[in-house]
Amino acid sequence: MARTWDANLDPKVAELVNAAFDKSWQFVKTDPELAHADPQEMRTRLGQSLARLAQNGEHDLWRLANAAIGQLRRERSAA
Repeated sequence: MARTWDANLDPKVAELVNAAFDKSWQFVKTDPELAHADPQEMRTRLGQSLARLAQNGEHDLWRLANAAIGQLRRERSAA
């Protein structure tokens, strides 16, 4: 199933982004700092961050997931 953030991605990159999303969402949805935000908004922001990172060349599943989580935390801290 295509997610909104992977519509314009190469199929292999989209597969990687979706796998990284599944891994990182398990953490985000239970993280005390991130879980209290609107879940749908967090899912969208996480997916968009993963897609951006993958398009910029990150293709390691765990580095991709961790970088996106870090980005969400930085955005949350700055807000």
